[in-house]
Amino acid sequence: YKWVIIIIPTVCLIFTYFFVKTLPKTYKSEALISTGVTQQFQQTVGVNEQSMDNFKLNQQFGNILEIMRSKRLLNGLSYKLIIHDLKDEAKAFKPYGALVKELSNAEKQEAVNTYTTMLITGSTISIADNEGKIKLYDILNESGYDAQSLLKNLLMYRNGESDFIKVEYSSTNSALSAYVVNNLSNDFIDYYLDLGLSSQRKSVAFLDTLVREKQTELSNKNQELSSSSVKVAEAMVSQKALEINQQRLIDIQTQRAQILRNISAIEGSITEVNRKLSGAGGYIKQDNGGENAMIINIDDQIATANQQYSNSNFKREFKDKIDSLQKIKLRYITSNSGSTNSTVIKQELINQKIKLETDLASAQSSLSTTEKQLSVISMQSGSGDGLLSVRTNNQEVMLKKADLASKEYNDAQALFEQNNIYAKTMPRMTLAEPGLPGPAEPSKNMLYLGFSGVSGLLTVLLALFISFILNPKISTAAQLQNITQQRILGSLNMIADKNKDLRDIWKNTDDIKDYSTYKDLLRSLRFELCEELVGDNKVLGITSLSESEGKTFLANSLAYAMAMMGKNVLLICDNESDLLSVLTNKSTAQKQKFDNEQKFESFLVRKEIQIEDKITILKTNPANNSLLEVMDGKSLLAGFGVLKETFDLIVIDIDSSHDMFKVKEWLMFCDKFISVFEAGNNIKSEDQSFIEYLAKQKNYLGWVLNKTKLVEA
Repeated sequence: YKWVIIIIPTVCLIFTYFFVKTLPKTYKSEALISTGVTQQFQQTVGVNEQSMDNFKLNQQFGNILEIMRSKRLLNGLSYKLIIHDLKDEAKAFKPYGALVKELSNAEKQEAVNTYTTMLITGSTISIADNEGKIKLYDILNESGYDAQSLLKNLLMYRNGESDFIKVEYSSTNSALSAYVVNNLSNDFIDYYLDLGLSSQRKSVAFLDTLVREKQTELSNKNQELSSSSVKVAEAMVSQKALEINQQRLIDIQTQRAQILRNISAIEGSITEVNRKLSGAGGYIKQDNGGENAMIINIDDQIATANQQYSNSNFKREFKDKIDSLQKIKLRYITSNSGSTNSTVIKQELINQKIKLETDLASAQSSLSTTEKQLSVISMQSGSGDGLLSVRTNNQEVMLKKADLASKEYNDAQALFEQNNIYAKTMPRMTLAEPGLPGPAEPSKNMLYLGFSGVSGLLTVLLALFISFILNPKISTAAQLQNITQQRILGSLNMIADKNKDLRDIWKNTDDIKDYSTYKDLLRSLRFELCEELVGDNKVLGITSLSESEGKTFLANSLAYAMAMMGKNVLLICDNESDLLSVLTNKSTAQKQKFDNEQKFESFLVRKEIQIEDKITILKTNPANNSLLEVMDGKSLLAGFGVLKETFDLIVIDIDSSHDMFKVKEWLMFCDKFISVFEAGNNIKSEDQSFIEYLAKQKNYLGWVLNKTKLVEA
């Protein structure tokens, strides 16, 4: 991968170098606009005695910047630029495009007139303007003067926390850059001023109308309130008179009740006097009957006179008659002063009766007068409480409406005055610093080159990282154990030589590092296996995930390593193996002869085998796909029994997981078996079933990581 990491960034650098070499120089011009917005906010804060609202201030600047980016202003700038170029090709900011070159002088003038009209009227250009003979929209786009093209190189922002807005434009022409920032700034100042004045005029007119309406409404409410106050006052006077009449009515009713009590008392007294005059109780004796009769007659006349006096509404003539009769009665009484006590008592009773009757007549007359007064006052006393209450409630409602109208009028008046103040103090924008043609901007070629190289390097690293994530490679025993969750018996390094001779490996005395390392690792693996292959466990099977994992060379290496310990080793392998020479060290002809004599299938039939020096090889016939199809299971077990009695160790080179049925058949006769995995490969999803199968086998020892790369010191 190191060459990929080196080559790709280098190619990016070379390509970028030739690309930026042809880039034109860039000229930038800057203009500064003084807005006056901050000053206006400070004045408002001073008047209202409040803190400055930075949010509203930033919002105001945001609105200003959006207006500057509006199509209305940018289209006006586009028209000015194209008109400038079309009028004089020699003074044009940019070379004419193909569409402009095709135009005649008359057509150019017509285009200038059309663009001028659109500039004056503030029209917006669109694709519909291509319908005529002159493609106005396409000409503008071809020249790079359309709104979108201008915005790409146009930068407008508030300069820090100041009151200024900076306008920057970059192009390949210094005069063009200055022209753009100056015209855009001036157009914006004029447009913003017109917009503000128009808005102020509309606001003043609206608020003036509103103030007049509120004033009229307030006047009407006050007039209604005044009228209601008069009616309420009248109702209050009527209510006062009603209260007086009601009080008089109460007094007269009290007086009537007192008169009725007096009448009742007088009538009771008269009844008692009459009882005594009739002789009850022994108060009066029957003597001087004539005088008494006369006195009684006079009393009757007095009573009649009293009744007449009362009925005549107390006329004077009846009063005189009563007085005359009283005098006559007094003479009779005086003339009879010598009469007995009975007569005197009777006369006193008669006098008392006369007085009581007079009082009764007077009381009855007073009662009649009182009842007449009571009738008159009752007719005058009506129910005025409800009317006064309704009128009072109406006045309260009108008072609230009048207060509301007054508040609305004051608010409208305040807005009107505030608007007038704002109109007088409205910020006046000015072009504080116009844009000027300047020198070319510093070249950014080195920046582009650096960015290109770094981006190329990062792209390569990212691609390698993604590749590693999607296809993880297993290079260490720890990785293999982490993925398989199974035991790792050991690892063997890769030997790059094509002619792998085990004799050379074992005879090496640290001259070749690959050989010495391989020999040490193989000894370590041999030790692990010897710990397991004890007693009757003599058959060791070796399998792998695929054919290219190096299991055949490992089988040969283990057989050789075991033979170095003085053990008689039998190696059962495929007939197609080309590594037998590393064990037998025989010529091809000798090998062929040996192969014909030492066949695994022949041994199974004859149960005879020729033992070689320490290592004996039995090769299987690849034509036989299934071991169980060669001979039945009992015969196979008997054959392996003979081999186990003959040899100290039997190493079987079993097929890979691609021939799963062969693996299962051979494992039936293996006491222990191991699996080989090549470093640098990855475990695919289809390999998981084989790994799970291995884990379920009781005679499975673990993995051997093969072909690992040595780390250079």
